[in-house]
Amino acid sequence: MSSENYLKETKLKQEREGAKHGDFFFAEYYNNSGQSKRAPVFIIGNDGDKKDVIICTCTSQASRGDWDKLVQLRKPTYIRTNKIYTIRREQLLFRINYDLVNRLPNKYKEVMDSIRKALNL
Repeated sequence: MSSENYLKETKLKQEREGAKHGDFFFAEYYNNSGQSKRAPVFIIGNDGDKKDVIICTCTSQASRGDWDKLVQLRKPTYIRTNKIYTIRREQLLFRINYDLVNRLPNKYKEVMDSIRKALNL
């Protein structure tokens, strides 16, 4: 393995291990119909689990309703606050540098309120 590849692998491992509530990642996961999908995800779990993370899926497709909250990643993206999954950290492909929590605290609150409502908390 070249030193460049080693550095990339090390960085990815650190990003996966450090993935926490409020982070966006590009990930590969399976949807409800069992199809593999590669798309952004929003991490909502923060329980210290070293193997898994809890996510909301994200899509660039048109909003389906009140559960979908618009953010601007590379392109307009909807966080589907009612589409919640647990995935392995190894399924996180790379971190997306977008800080919703600090950049848009009102939008972050809107997203979290919608997740709480979806979970009936």
